[in-house]
Amino acid sequence: MLRFPRKILFAVAILIVLLLLSFLFGRHYDLTQAKRQAQRQVNQLSHYLDTELARFAAIPHLVTDNQLLTAFVSDNNQAVQPINNYLADIQQASGASDVYVLNSKGDVVASSNWQLDYSYIGNNFAFRPYFYQALAGEKVAYFALGLRSNERGIYFSEPIYHDNNVIGVVVLKVNVSKFESDRQLLNTSQASHFYLSLADNIIAMSDIQSWRLNTMQQIDDAKQQSFINSRRYLDHMPKVIDAQQQSSHGVPILHISETNKRSKYVPATAAIELLNAQMTVLVDMSSVNIAQLPRLVWIAVIYAGALLIFYSLMARFAGYKKLLYSRHSLEQEVIERTHALEKAQTALVQSAKLATIGQLSAGINHEINQPLSAMSTYLVSAKRLITKGEVTQAAENIVIVQSLIERVHKIVGQLKHFSKPAQTQLREQSLAQLLKNAMVIASAQLKHDDVIVKPVEIANTIKVWVDGVKFEQVLVNVITNASHAMAQSPKRELSFEIEQFDGRVKLSILDTGPGIEQHALGTIFEPFYSTKSTNGLGLGLSISKQIINSFNGCLTAHNRPDGGAQFIITLANTKGAL
Repeated sequence: MLRFPRKILFAVAILIVLLLLSFLFGRHYDLTQAKRQAQRQVNQLSHYLDTELARFAAIPHLVTDNQLLTAFVSDNNQAVQPINNYLADIQQASGASDVYVLNSKGDVVASSNWQLDYSYIGNNFAFRPYFYQALAGEKVAYFALGLRSNERGIYFSEPIYHDNNVIGVVVLKVNVSKFESDRQLLNTSQASHFYLSLADNIIAMSDIQSWRLNTMQQIDDAKQQSFINSRRYLDHMPKVIDAQQQSSHGVPILHISETNKRSKYVPATAAIELLNAQMTVLVDMSSVNIAQLPRLVWIAVIYAGALLIFYSLMARFAGYKKLLYSRHSLEQEVIERTHALEKAQTALVQSAKLATIGQLSAGINHEINQPLSAMSTYLVSAKRLITKGEVTQAAENIVIVQSLIERVHKIVGQLKHFSKPAQTQLREQSLAQLLKNAMVIASAQLKHDDVIVKPVEIANTIKVWVDGVKFEQVLVNVITNASHAMAQSPKRELSFEIEQFDGRVKLSILDTGPGIEQHALGTIFEPFYSTKSTNGLGLGLSISKQIINSFNGCLTAHNRPDGGAQFIITLANTKGAL
């Protein structure tokens, strides 16, 4: 049974507790911030709505002061057209949907939409509370579905007096969609939603369409019957939205389930007194747990660093104590270990000399150097993105790193078994995709050497008959060699040329470096030949040529007339062309 030292177990236990506390604290902090955001937004939203509703509520009173209107309602024999025009002007100036006048029986006798096909003139709205309550002398603000339009509206009504008697009612209607459409004023965050619930808990207004005219409270039989009797929502019967409220560390959490989706929100409410309603803003916190991941990663990294520093200091302190108590014995041990290290170093040097004989083994470092550089670049970028909170883009970088790791595994595996031709898996591959994959690996080196890559248009129909991983290895090797060659050149430009002929494809890789020395043109593809004095064993081009030969292709190189080198890879584009 595998047993771990107590110190390691203790350190891991502390890390787990630290991560757990950090998770709980971070989650509580995010929920608290969301609660503040929700409260701030609901205050802004309720203030906006109160202001707009108060503005519309004042308009019917202004209309009732019009003596011409009062005379018209009291005497049906007067002309209606001037009143219609007056109401139309009020409707246009105020931004309301409709303005109309009802007599004491509830019949519409004048309307701003008199010229339209759906004019209210002649309709009877005596059953509406905004009519009979206004007829009783009240000022009314009432939400209901329009009888003709079937649209949600807020109705403001006020009685018309003549000789201290109510002779009619002025009604101003505002479509609720007017408020919902102004997202910038209503809701400044795309991660939050809002809804306005009436006294009967029906949602009259919301930025989510499926919530409108539904409820988050249970509907009993008595309430259903009241909906039918009032005809407030006409024939529409509200549905119950699956919503449950809980609490987490003193912060309310609203769970709402809809069609294969369950969301968590932090709510904040404010009263809309004019409508006897309540405005609620919901800040989406469905991903609050995932949002803690960057914090936990940083805490783990800091903890690991602190632990390493602590153990390093402890080791130095312990070494100092041992040095004081047994200096002579330590000096003797150092001498013995020095001799042992010298022997080991001599053996390693000898092993290194023998290792150069193994052509494939020595090439591993050369072939995976660029994928590792690319991985390092993407990891640095991912750290910065995590710091900025851009978790989605950081995850994309990590996916790329994962693909590069898999590619390194494939490269190591295929180099190990390169000498076995039977394992080569040739198939028809897209040249454009293969070149794109190779450029991903080589991009870090190209960027390091400040090389400009001229884009090349390669049709997806151009195919080559190769082993994809091995061919990408060749491309990476040739491209990085070109990048190294141009490192000291004033002009650093990498370009590609594509030609097709007789069932074959010719890919040319051109650089603007110093070119290939004339005496090296005949030996550049031989094993152990290298132009690098401190890096490389001279195996990359030799292995690349053998790989291309295994595809029944050809790899050649020559100098360009205008300066620079040109490597040409010729391959078959179909199996039959082999």
